[in-house]
Amino acid sequence: MEFYQLLILLRGVVRHLLCLISISIAITWLTVAPASADEVLPLSYFQGLVGAAGFDEDKLTFAERAPYDQNAVSTNDLSTMPYLGIAGQYALCGGESHIGIDASLLFGWRADDSSIAVGNGQARVEIDSDLWLVDLAIGLYAQTLLGSRWRLYGAVGPMLLFGEYSDDTTVEDLTVTPVTETKDSNSESSFGVGGYAKLGLEYRLSGDAFMGIAVRGIATNLEFDQAIEGGDLTSIQGFVTFTRAY
Repeated sequence: MEFYQLLILLRGVVRHLLCLISISIAITWLTVAPASADEVLPLSYFQGLVGAAGFDEDKLTFAERAPYDQNAVSTNDLSTMPYLGIAGQYALCGGESHIGIDASLLFGWRADDSSIAVGNGQARVEIDSDLWLVDLAIGLYAQTLLGSRWRLYGAVGPMLLFGEYSDDTTVEDLTVTPVTETKDSNSESSFGVGGYAKLGLEYRLSGDAFMGIAVRGIATNLEFDQAIEGGDLTSIQGFVTFTRAY
């Protein structure tokens, strides 16, 4: 799928997200009494996110040809990974329903290894692969409080995605005693830009502490030369969130 098509899809998701937020805000204004003049509502939220991300499989599956036998190919699928980080939200206006600035810094990582025999069993090749992703985003968010316990919010904006892939290849010559090893390493870095959309729902535990869930989608033009398939990279991510309001 071309990058502009992904952006069109993302724009559709954002449109429905903002529509849902607008309806929630309208319902809240009609059903929830406004805060008293003496009540101070929080203007900022600090959030921790712990979850997982699923990316396009072939675009984060890396192929490595074995030394001495170019017909032997090892593949490592690194398209699913833990994803965690921090986020902050700062209100641009007061009130239980408002808009503000949303920013986040997230990290993802995945490691895998594979082993294949080459040369009619005369050698064994072991390949250890690692992938790191750094996700930096900033945009606008809108939120509303549903009653006294629930907080609904959504965010959308641009983002940057940095990735680094590396692998270590060990070749064991099984025709000699003792077995000899030859090692080789390589790495590749990539950088991409794109957009994100996020929707979250949180429950107030006590005071200004919240716990909830969030779903996030991204579309970027990041790609790796060593991946089986090139092209734009998309992801769906799910998180458990822990938030403190100030």
